[in-house]
Amino acid sequence: MIAFASAEPRDVAPYLGSLARFCESGNLVAGWERRPGGNHPNGWGVAWRAGDEIRVVKSGNPAASDPLLSGMNAVTDRFLGHVRYASNPETVCAANSHPFQALGVTLAHNGTFYGKIGAEGDARKVSDTMIFLELLENRWVERTLAGLSEALRGILVDGELVGEYSAANLLIATGDALFAFRRFRRNGEYYTLYLKSGGGLSVVASEPLDADPGWRLLADGELVELSQDAPRSVLLTLPV
Repeated sequence: MIAFASAEPRDVAPYLGSLARFCESGNLVAGWERRPGGNHPNGWGVAWRAGDEIRVVKSGNPAASDPLLSGMNAVTDRFLGHVRYASNPETVCAANSHPFQALGVTLAHNGTFYGKIGAEGDARKVSDTMIFLELLENRWVERTLAGLSEALRGILVDGELVGEYSAANLLIATGDALFAFRRFRRNGEYYTLYLKSGGGLSVVASEPLDADPGWRLLADGELVELSQDAPRSVLLTLPV
């Protein structure tokens, strides 16, 4: 996953290139087998701000070889992107690629929810992330960092809703705001998010995009509001 907030519009091409790289070789940690076609070959999606709207393009094809991604042209001050590994190959299609949208909220997710969210997703034959997004959009009344913190905590402490979920690593966009959240219950070396900010740009990514020493790993439970200035963050206290 990758997202940025910038003081000035930027060409998204370098970030699309990073998504293609993540598709081929992203975060292959101990215990993860190398997969044919890349580590995250099962679709991709990007969202960016264009005027007053968030535009989304999604595909079920591998990002590394998809001409739709390599041929994209966009300049924006708000961007998020995601490449996917599907545990069930039958779910691979553009509709199931992240990010998802619901009533003004755009969300990408790494991890899997169970409980009532997972069960409803299975019953409706949609992603568990889509069910989570619908619930979050309904509960997130005050569209601020504090409001999002309260809404996320209320959902994630409810074991009946989320079950023994693996992780809730999230990128969330609404209006002119962009947020990143890292939360894992297992495999913390895989469910990573790194932040770098400065010079009118804040970037968050599953892995550092370059060798700059300014990248730092978000803490477990850390929610960050990305901005062209200094990002603001809060730490959610959640059950183990």
